[in-house]
Amino acid sequence: MDRTRLNAILKASPWIPQTGRQFEAFTSKADVVLFGGAAGGGKSDLAVGLALTKHRRTLYVRREAVQLRPVVDRITELLGTRDGYNGTTNTWQFGNGRQIVFGGVPNADDVNKFQGASRDLLVIDECVNLLESQVQFLQGWVRSNIKGQPCKTLLCSNPPTSAEGEWILRWFAPWLDPNHPKPAKSGELRWFASIDGKEKETGKERFKHKGEWITPRSRTFIASRVTDN
Repeated sequence: MDRTRLNAILKASPWIPQTGRQFEAFTSKADVVLFGGAAGGGKSDLAVGLALTKHRRTLYVRREAVQLRPVVDRITELLGTRDGYNGTTNTWQFGNGRQIVFGGVPNADDVNKFQGASRDLLVIDECVNLLESQVQFLQGWVRSNIKGQPCKTLLCSNPPTSAEGEWILRWFAPWLDPNHPKPAKSGELRWFASIDGKEKETGKERFKHKGEWITPRSRTFIASRVTDN
């Protein structure tokens, strides 16, 4: 995004990113951004900011839907109203066509209820509490038919506390594995693809595997710290 357009967005926005790590994540060109590493690092606020400024259709997920109430409260605080929010359907519909859908996926197959609904922003808050297969499934519907609309997956998380969330260490090994042969810097883009159900680092160009074309997606990791707020 060019600086002129970014300044225009920020000027008219109910939310602006803080200088530093949050701004870096807000402006990242990566298809998939992992933002986190510590409590209080502004992860949820970044997700809200992206949904209210740069994206039109957002799916905002946590393992338990009840955990998203503070997110709804934060949006209410920023906008000064709950107009357009439907607590029954967990959907916030804005007059400019923007939409945010909130959902929980406590069981492995709960992701199926979001099948077929495309969105240009997928936010998975505390992503290590979800199964790898759930995240892979939800990412399959990140797309837009609007020309020029950026599409992104934002994974917000602190370090995993159980084996269930250790997939994040494999997905972002260049940033998180101290023994990785080709370590990546914060904000650096690397490309990955799902090959036979496993996430593997690849080049950026699309390639053919078993007769099918695969288009890699870029990833990056940006650490958030409470001292950045």
